[in-house]
Amino acid sequence: MKASRLLNQRVQSIVTSNPSYQEWWKHRRFTQVIKVGKELFLVFSLCNDDPQQTIDEGKDLALRLHFGMSGSLQINNIGTMPRTNYQKGYDVPTLEITFGSNIIRTYQTTISIPINAKAPRIKFNRLSTHDVCSPTFTLQHVLDQLQSPSLHISSETVISDVLLDQGILPGLGNVIKVEGLHEAKIHPKRKLSSLNNHELSSVILACRKYAMKWFTDGKAPWKLVYNQTVCGTCKEISVRICRVGGSNRTTFWCEQCQPMNGIVHTNPNALHHSNAITNIGDASNVIQGTNGQVESRSSASGNGQMEETTPKKICPNHGPSNIILRRCKKSGINEQRIFYTCKKRGCNYFCWADANFPSCKCGKRAVLRVSKTDKTGGKWFFFCARRGMKVTGCGYFLWTEKKYLDRYGHLLTPLL
Repeated sequence: MKASRLLNQRVQSIVTSNPSYQEWWKHRRFTQVIKVGKELFLVFSLCNDDPQQTIDEGKDLALRLHFGMSGSLQINNIGTMPRTNYQKGYDVPTLEITFGSNIIRTYQTTISIPINAKAPRIKFNRLSTHDVCSPTFTLQHVLDQLQSPSLHISSETVISDVLLDQGILPGLGNVIKVEGLHEAKIHPKRKLSSLNNHELSSVILACRKYAMKWFTDGKAPWKLVYNQTVCGTCKEISVRICRVGGSNRTTFWCEQCQPMNGIVHTNPNALHHSNAITNIGDASNVIQGTNGQVESRSSASGNGQMEETTPKKICPNHGPSNIILRRCKKSGINEQRIFYTCKKRGCNYFCWADANFPSCKCGKRAVLRVSKTDKTGGKWFFFCARRGMKVTGCGYFLWTEKKYLDRYGHLLTPLL
């Protein structure tokens, strides 16, 4: 653990956004690092200049840090920088600890007030073999807990909630859960009681494998179903989306790879979850964009049907490989519209991506969203652009056709 290299150094200053944190660290040194799941505890002991005097560990204080999906830690400006996003302050440290010439900085972390170090030490001793990223992880310990009569959750709990329980598998988050269930071919709504020992072992090990890959690489591995429109394994099956279990977390899965009855079908077309429900009818022709955006207009084929050609999205400065799709979050007339931009920091490339969308009854271009309900989760639809802008709008609603989604390829994701 990289923070361990600074152990036994005296704290000179700790800077956070909370003024109440500014005094407790005085006359203390950094003595221990405790990691449990997504939590990192930095322990500070009282300084003692007399080597003959024993330090009272009961007075040690621990600063708890909880890392979000993009959370990171740097020592002397070495380490993973927070990824680029459009939220203000993403690159401002949430914590800065100075030890002489050495500095620890953390980004996108939640910091709790200092607590007595006894509690995190007990927690580590109890859960270190359950932590999916711990070198001491032991599968049998997790299985024993799940099969224990004193288990704090019901056997009727869905596996999605079981995996996210930090008292069972600390460090396991929603992305890891989704991809682990997919690799193990387990439906996220199956109850704990319906899984045999082999299935439980498979999904736990699959989650650990994904978590360790993320931990060692410093970035999330390739996602096959999480935030995808089409299953990366089946290639043709649309991914289902809805909030599952008591945790109410948005969950993604493939009905073909992860059947509810546990029997995997061999014919991927048998369970094809189509987005096409109703015809869109006449939609606006695609227009030629600006700043390198070249799009072809819809043309009539010999059978009279409309054909959509895939637009060429090219950033004039960084090429097509750096193009991403974003949604306008600012309130106003363009709220919820989607647009192309460049992921390179500092690049100003911009082009609206909804030129071919139909208009609602308000006369505005409709907004494209994805359903997350239990019945229709994963299907895309158009709705009134004014809906949600402190008004009810005109009530316009229309399911999309697949050809309108294909033009965006992998750039179109449900959590856009």
